[in-house]
Amino acid sequence: MAMIRVGLIGLSGAADKDYEGTSWTPSAHLPYLRASPHFKIVALLNSSVDSAKAAIKKYGLSAETKAYSDPNDLANDAAVDLVVCSVRVDRHFLTVRPSIIARKIIYVEWPLERNLEVVNEMAHLAALHNTKTIAGLQGSFAPVIRKMKTLVQQGAIGNIISSTFDGALGNGGATENKSVRYFLERVVGGNAMSIHCGHCIESVTSVLGQFEKFISECSIRRPTIDIVDSSLGKNDKVIVKGARNTVPDQILIHGTVKPSNAVVTLNLHGGKGCPGVPRVNWRIEGEKGWLRLTSPVFFINIGSPELKLEIFNAEDCKVQEVALGPDEWDELPLPARNIARLYEAYRKDEWYPDFEWALKRHELVNEMWRRFDEGA
Repeated sequence: MAMIRVGLIGLSGAADKDYEGTSWTPSAHLPYLRASPHFKIVALLNSSVDSAKAAIKKYGLSAETKAYSDPNDLANDAAVDLVVCSVRVDRHFLTVRPSIIARKIIYVEWPLERNLEVVNEMAHLAALHNTKTIAGLQGSFAPVIRKMKTLVQQGAIGNIISSTFDGALGNGGATENKSVRYFLERVVGGNAMSIHCGHCIESVTSVLGQFEKFISECSIRRPTIDIVDSSLGKNDKVIVKGARNTVPDQILIHGTVKPSNAVVTLNLHGGKGCPGVPRVNWRIEGEKGWLRLTSPVFFINIGSPELKLEIFNAEDCKVQEVALGPDEWDELPLPARNIARLYEAYRKDEWYPDFEWALKRHELVNEMWRRFDEGA
């Protein structure tokens, strides 16, 4: 495959102290795109040309990198093959729509957009123009998820009976950082229901299979949350007292998955959890034993050096830790590793999640919202 020329949307040129957001683009996308001999950043799209130029300088990109502020200009650039969108979720479609029509390759972070209606429009437009798409659901590329899937498929613990995933979301506690204050605003679309729950479901179903049927119960137990500034280190400063929260901080999903008909439960709760207890405790019960994954961070799709996978064999009653083994992307910063594996899947023409795949995940999350709204 020839060099893939990238137009990147979302690499901020603001000084770190002035930036509000997750810094996902520089921490997750930039390390791989700079390290890979197969991709080259040739253009940036920011809110202004000056901001794009500042980012080019800040991150030491080539002086030949083009700076754009208009999505139409990026779409019209014949030197751009792949458009990568990593801005706030409610700005995704606005920034990539012209490039979809121009039939660029489109990579959009998860969630694709703020609600199912807009996602349907995006997916329909991409299909209409026969545009290749990539969705930023990288969970199935995590080495631990691949290992668990292999063990399940090989029958290492026998037929699957049940699975329970307990997770502390990290967000949704008594306070929220100012950089992600939009997590409290349902209308924005980037929150615990879409981001946290969506990535969690992607990881779990990658191992166990898709939900055949499910019930859900979601609740807002903290209707107001203080917004804090964590830039001062340990001494968080409250900058907004009692901000209104419109997003559930308690999420329960219970159902059965294909093909095993195993009973699967996801119990996700707001906040950082109990000290000394893993933020993730995922157990898979089989007829011959158990798999157990524990992690000090919620996002398995990102991972952690302290993540641990264990297998219990019922015949000899022994618990063993499962080694995951190194691969070529372990030298990258942690957030970039599974993103790198997703890029590589596209480059090698292997399976990867596209808009149609992500649409199914959005439909599930939308059904959870519907039940929440109806009090079902």
